[in-house]
Amino acid sequence: FSAVAMWALLALLTDASGQVPPFLLSAVTFAIGTGVGLAARLVMPAAGRPEKVPPQVWVIGIAGLFGYHFFYFTALRNAPAVEASLIAYLWPLLI
Repeated sequence: FSAVAMWALLALLTDASGQVPPFLLSAVTFAIGTGVGLAARLVMPAAGRPEKVPPQVWVIGIAGLFGYHFFYFTALRNAPAVEASLIAYLWPLLI
């Protein structure tokens, strides 16, 4: 439920963020997400032995998420929120 709510509010909250630069906005949102994830990990019971993930997978995954949100925030700064969100949410259909 929270993932759907965050996804639905992303454009609205990005538009309401004012003149915060997109790179800083991406860094702040990822820092908040990391903090929530670490706090949840402290509260939740320990999982079984996790598989080893290669460092290149971490780099590509984090860079991809960071890059996507950076360009999304940049698009919302330079275009109306409705049009930018329409393109961002419909691109899987174009593939």
